Amino acid sequence: MNTITTTAKPEAESPTPPYYTPAYALPKLLMTLLGLALIGFALTQLGTPLNLLCRGTPTMAEATRVIKSKEGLPDVILADDVQIRSAQEIRDRSYLFSNEFRFRTTQGRDMVVMLPTREQLKPLFPLVDEDGMPTTVRIYYDPQKPDHVLFPLVFSTWFIPGMIVFLGMVCTTIGGTLLYWANKPIALPHLPTGDALTGE
Repeated sequence: MNTITTTAKPEAESPTPPYYTPAYALPKLLMTLLGLALIGFALTQLGTPLNLLCRGTPTMAEATRVIKSKEGLPDVILADDVQIRSAQEIRDRSYLFSNEFRFRTTQGRDMVVMLPTREQLKPLFPLVDEDGMPTTVRIYYDPQKPDHVLFPLVFSTWFIPGMIVFLGMVCTTIGGTLLYWANKPIALPHLPTGDALTGE
């Protein structure tokens, strides 16, 4: 419990300023531990992407098809942007669009991978860019398991783990600061009395 204490002194001496003692050290410790746990969990989620980013083989992947899917219905394969524009769903958000990419490994193997995120309304990438060329994106893949692919420029790859790290750092910083000052007396500033203000 937070307490404010004062020490009585003879009138001839200057009064000792009161002290404020923050309490509730256990909740502050739990808050700090929660922040560290969030950071640790986020780092486990970032482990695979960071490993591919640092050790994977970079290459360019070409967008080849779009898969339009809805639960309970067969998938629809869209092979060009004309079909994609006609298949866009403005009102029905239960449809999901997935980009399919193709790339060739350094060993000459042709691999087909799906973008890990699926979008509503329309796919994240068109099949043809503004110059009329096939859409390509940079990827990193594991040479031992080429189907393990990282799309480093896709925002969702980093967003959720990044937010968890940010929340963990906030909890750890606030909780650690409060825990450091828990149960430590803090001298409060001396406030002049009414007599001191009037000069009496």
